[in-house]
Amino acid sequence: MHKPLLIALILVVSLGGAMPPSYRTNGSADFVNPDSLSPNPDDLPQFLRPVEEDREINYLRLSLFGATAITGIGVSISRMESWWGHGYVPFHFKKDDWSGDNLAQTDELSHFMISYKVAQAGTGLSRWSGLSDKTSRIIGGSIALGIMTWVEYPIDAHNPLQGFGVSDMIANSLGVAFALTRDKWFDELSFLDMKISVKDFGAVNNEVIAQTFAQNDAFIYWLTARPSREFPVHVSLGFSANHENEERIVEREIYIGFGTSLNEIAGFIDPKLFRRLDTLSFYELSFYFRINN
Repeated sequence: MHKPLLIALILVVSLGGAMPPSYRTNGSADFVNPDSLSPNPDDLPQFLRPVEEDREINYLRLSLFGATAITGIGVSISRMESWWGHGYVPFHFKKDDWSGDNLAQTDELSHFMISYKVAQAGTGLSRWSGLSDKTSRIIGGSIALGIMTWVEYPIDAHNPLQGFGVSDMIANSLGVAFALTRDKWFDELSFLDMKISVKDFGAVNNEVIAQTFAQNDAFIYWLTARPSREFPVHVSLGFSANHENEERIVEREIYIGFGTSLNEIAGFIDPKLFRRLDTLSFYELSFYFRINN
């Protein structure tokens, strides 16, 4: 079974991504000896030089980000075969990739969601370290695509029960594209977001990664839209699945509702907090009902 969320990795990375970027200051308490941590930008490789005049690289933060990213990626890769099986057959593609897994595209949505949030968190942490916006997006997107590509190749591509999923890789790419596009034009696109909620917490296993139909069906994937910047409320369209019939054939579930999220509530109090908490606001808090039976 595939993967609703690598929440542990996302949460660790998101904590840094929620912080404001590193700016030039004159002895601000926000830094630990900034003069020693931030050398002259002219001495740095071109791709590391901040474009923004008021931003400088903070090497303490950059080191923390690097250590967190390496640890998170290493733990994820070390656990992948335990989560999704061992690969010992020649490379092959997944058969009937779009619908043959009896999951009704919830697997592709989970790929989209993971890629989106990891790319968003990596971008936020890079910016927090003082890197330019462009470099931050490149790093965030590369981390997400690197992790999710590793899931497909070599893990799934050599797994006799899986195979390289073309639709999964498309979902990975779209998730990263959504994160980077939304980041670049945040003021224009922040009213749109993707979130999740849990229908049955009892069905979520200890490592969050779904291994059964019931665990996979525990999640709802939401597209949300905020009609007004003045109020912390959005409308939402949700998608999930179940296998409750005797034949265990997947049935799609479609929901509509309205709700809020952490950054919308915080942004209502202080507008600066809306973007700072955006990465952490992946959980949908809403009133909803199912519209298909």
